[in-house]
Amino acid sequence: MQMQVKKVKGFSLLELIVVIAIIGAMSAIGFKPFLKWQAERDVRSQATKVASMMRSIFSQVQRGQYSFVQVDIYRDGNEIVLETNGLKLTRFTDLVRDKWDGTTKKNFHEFTTRCTMDINWDDEGATSDELSVQQIRIDETKVLMAIANNDSDENNRIPDAGGSICFSKDGTYYSVSDQFYEVSSAGFKLFENLYICQKKLPEDSTETSPGTYCKKEGLADPIQVNFFRVNWSRFGSINLYKWANDWVAQ
Repeated sequence: MQMQVKKVKGFSLLELIVVIAIIGAMSAIGFKPFLKWQAERDVRSQATKVASMMRSIFSQVQRGQYSFVQVDIYRDGNEIVLETNGLKLTRFTDLVRDKWDGTTKKNFHEFTTRCTMDINWDDEGATSDELSVQQIRIDETKVLMAIANNDSDENNRIPDAGGSICFSKDGTYYSVSDQFYEVSSAGFKLFENLYICQKKLPEDSTETSPGTYCKKEGLADPIQVNFFRVNWSRFGSINLYKWANDWVAQ
């Protein structure tokens, strides 16, 4: 008996073109939301890392691993570097006891110099293998960081020399340096916020430049998308917020 041969029919060229066109259209529709999601993820990831780093080093003080710690922030090319450093009880006690240089207090006992003095840290985030200290780097081609210390956005940019934040267990030896404080005729003022945001401005912005710092219209109304704030106090209360018509705790 003769077998009947089945005819196998493939896609025609026209059908393939239609399928490719549909896939292309769907990809184009989904690509832009994907980029927005990826940008938000990158900024959130960096903001979370910064808050976690600060919480982690302060927790080491509470546990007794260190008696005095520092969060050091500075610029390295296109990157913002954050490092944590720890001082153990023995060296900390020596600094506390060594208070006077004649009639003048030594640097460790002055708020404005305590966090900038040359301290021989027991563990440093830049070099130590200890998990208690860390170093993270933020790529400013994607994510920006700023210090809210005045009404001038340009001056809020992290300076090349950076700045530092230092904690002790009960807040007695808390201090900050450089752009984290200012002394004026109005008195002594602390700036205890770091702002982290997406580099690209929103499409409907009137700005013509992507900017080199987190832009704000005042301190409570950011104009950039994916805008986060890390806030702290001398007692180690470290919080992360995201701007969504108001600051929302994360």
